[in-house]
Amino acid sequence: MMKRVGLLFLSTLLLLTGCLGGDELEKEEKIVQEKGKKDEKAIITGEINTGEKYYRSIFPFEPGGARGVIRYGVDNRLDINEFEMGLMRIAQDTFSTDKYFFQEGQILNEPTVTNWLKRADEEPGKSKSKLDQTGLNPKLGVKVDEGDPGFKDKMLEANKNNPKYLSYVLEHNYLVQSGDGKVKLGGVVVGLSFNSTYYYDVNQQGLIYPGEVKLQREKVKQEAQKIAGQVASRLRTDPKLKDVPIVFALYQEEERDSVTPGNFFASGVVKKGSNSVSSWEDVDEDYVLFPSDAASKKKRSDYEKFTTFKSKVQEYFPNYIGVIGKGYYKDGNLERLTIEIPVQFRGKAEIISFTQFVATSALGELPNVPVEVYIGSAVDQPEALIVKDETTQEEPFVHIYRK
Repeated sequence: MMKRVGLLFLSTLLLLTGCLGGDELEKEEKIVQEKGKKDEKAIITGEINTGEKYYRSIFPFEPGGARGVIRYGVDNRLDINEFEMGLMRIAQDTFSTDKYFFQEGQILNEPTVTNWLKRADEEPGKSKSKLDQTGLNPKLGVKVDEGDPGFKDKMLEANKNNPKYLSYVLEHNYLVQSGDGKVKLGGVVVGLSFNSTYYYDVNQQGLIYPGEVKLQREKVKQEAQKIAGQVASRLRTDPKLKDVPIVFALYQEEERDSVTPGNFFASGVVKKGSNSVSSWEDVDEDYVLFPSDAASKKKRSDYEKFTTFKSKVQEYFPNYIGVIGKGYYKDGNLERLTIEIPVQFRGKAEIISFTQFVATSALGELPNVPVEVYIGSAVDQPEALIVKDETTQEEPFVHIYRK
């Protein structure tokens, strides 16, 4: 008999509270959080049992100073999710989930992040932060009156020759419990997201002229490390960040309409007492779409297993069933597989039967890695969820949505 668990709100819970733990939430641990001159009661969330490590959080919840701004800088929702979640994954190399607690960034506010995304020759907006507000993207290099007949062509060319590289700056704080029972800032992780294609518009008297330029990977890497150095110097001017390690993670987005997210490509640490990254380490991460020509050429064995799984699933119904997979690779090895199966169902009995078939029969054809299978109707209505968290797990967790 398959195990069934209600996982409807699992993603939210994992982000806020997750970390390896027992079968039940551990007893919440009350501490005192130091906030300015005021001692404030706070709670460290308990641990939950998941297949991945997540940081415990501090309550009451303190929203980040630039909360929600990311959607204006990063176009693809897949990139937003991967950038945020991947940043916590990279943080674990420096800040242990057993010792440190997660908090959204409290140093960078919305005006500062917005100003940093501008060009170096643009006028920054007002900000109460004392950090340098100068834009971090290259100067446009030209000034042309909008009424000039050559305005459009000159501006399109200038943007093409001087593309914006930096698309977003994301800050995460990691707190550590001090000897007196309070918590204090123990470290900061800063994610810098960069374009793979720079999309831009030139507005001339109400008419919009779009343009785009694909950025070279090596040039992005070069600009990324230079910008990270500038950010590190700026952050060190804040008294709160004077003596804590700062981790930088560099991320490159995919195209706007990509069905897979981009990936982190480098990370580095600004050690205590330093103003710069001592050395950069390459991050070997990638997302591969199944089925695709790229998967067939680069990941042949996994591609063949997925194809067998897909064929088995499609044999269940006489009508066509689309099966799409996304594999997450680290250091060349498949670490996780996410699959979406949209089907035109005729009733709940069909959903239950089909889910049972996928979980007990077809799932065994896939590579032996953590797998998530999302089964939905043709109108994007979620119908069932299958989760196989660990490679040693004999039976997957299954949830059938009642609505």
